[in-house]
Amino acid sequence: MNSENEKAVEREEVPPSPTETITVSELKSVDHSLFDLEQGQPGPAAADEMSTVTLLAPPDGGYGWVVVATCFLNNFAMLGIMFSWGIFQQLYTDEVFPGQVSAVSWIGTLAFGVMYIVGGFFSLFGAKIGYRTMILTGSVFVSGGCVAASFSTEIWHFYLSQGILYGLGAAMANPCILAAPSQWFLKKRGLASGIGISGSGVGGLVFSVLIEKLNASIGFRQCLRVLAGIVFVSMVTSGLFIRQFSPTGTKAVHVSRKDLETMRQPAFLLMIAGVMMTSFGYFSPLNLLPSYAVDHNLSKAQGAMINSLLNGASFFGRFIGGLFGDRFGLVNLTLFCVTASALTTLVIWMFASSLPVLIVYVILYGLMGGGFISLLAPVLAEQLGTSCLTILVGFTFGVNGIGSMLGTPIATALMTESGGQKNYKASIAFIGGTMAAGSLVFLYMRHRVGGKAKSI
Repeated sequence: MNSENEKAVEREEVPPSPTETITVSELKSVDHSLFDLEQGQPGPAAADEMSTVTLLAPPDGGYGWVVVATCFLNNFAMLGIMFSWGIFQQLYTDEVFPGQVSAVSWIGTLAFGVMYIVGGFFSLFGAKIGYRTMILTGSVFVSGGCVAASFSTEIWHFYLSQGILYGLGAAMANPCILAAPSQWFLKKRGLASGIGISGSGVGGLVFSVLIEKLNASIGFRQCLRVLAGIVFVSMVTSGLFIRQFSPTGTKAVHVSRKDLETMRQPAFLLMIAGVMMTSFGYFSPLNLLPSYAVDHNLSKAQGAMINSLLNGASFFGRFIGGLFGDRFGLVNLTLFCVTASALTTLVIWMFASSLPVLIVYVILYGLMGGGFISLLAPVLAEQLGTSCLTILVGFTFGVNGIGSMLGTPIATALMTESGGQKNYKASIAFIGGTMAAGSLVFLYMRHRVGGKAKSI
């Protein structure tokens, strides 16, 4: 290395060992997507100009496992609380704002929508100024949103606090958390990403029960203050220990014309199209199932249990999805998970009216849906490289946010009511149908790139 490269490596907080470098010739610029790390050879996009560049290979372990643990912790609290929104929605609809089902549903969907849509823009800052700064700043917004919601009295207060403010904080942290594990791993990329993102499933499992019990014992306002403390400590701890890994040895990532060209590749365009369609239905079961359970003669505690089981199954789905994705192909498994999620929704939930059938549905849906969401970042890394992964992940989940923000309100608006009873069939058809449309896009993507292909 020359002195300039040595200084760049020294700026990394946890530098890889010299044995983790690959020397690549005939590259026009340092671009991780232009070479195959497994073979150590230039990719087809390499220029004819001669130059020598030393690139760092992902260590496939080491401090990478600490990064995975920090991502798990962040997702446990930040996303675990968001994935338990259905408990708050059922409480607010019944007790705080009676009968305003559609209006209340916007609180949770605003949080998801802002997290994903604004996260696409915040990914640019995360890549440039560092993950630690973004996550620590986000922790203030997320916990502040919970505290502000605890003092809210009008529904628009909740839109601003538990919706937008919480979502903005999550938008700062989420692109960093999603991208980090895939940067540190190659052969175990799917597994690492699956473990990191599975924290949201465990968090949803825990917080679904905790929130229901806290609401019953100390009221929802004190519950929100307790949640603020938990999520603040978890996110600050995550921010202090997370590290970025760059194949060039530099900390900052600069957006270039090459990055914009990457976003025009068929793999990326098909990816965001499939994610867009799937996202309209993906989050809706999390938000509607507690109310669905109560409207089908189950108790609030059973509704909370259903939501908890869904999140628990999602944990295993995220973990298993990454593990099997490494073995059978990330694109292959993404297609399978989306298709299975659509089928279980249309075939099982459509006709579920008892607790045992609902339990079967949430377990199957949690496994398949959890697998889908955990595979998005690894698929992007596999198909497009990791040099601008934070930005690619941010924009992909930004597209995901459009569907997640609009999906539940649309599904709620499709409900019909007769004799004081809500009919969910049109809503369920919309949820399953949009995911089925997404599966068709991923089927075409598999045709274009191959189930295990690393480039088009």
